[in-house]
Amino acid sequence: MHSDDEDEARGLWPAIRARSGVILGVVGLIGWCAMIWFMFGDVL
Repeated sequence: MHSDDEDEARGLWPAIRARSGVILGVVGLIGWCAMIWFMFGDVL
């Protein structure tokens, strides 16, 4: 495990890139759930 000081030293952009997979996963999951909700909301 690395400390928060190392993350701050590398800058904001590398920290965002390091978590881009998690961010994309969350956004994709929200978008997928919204699509299912709009397509089948009246049935559910």
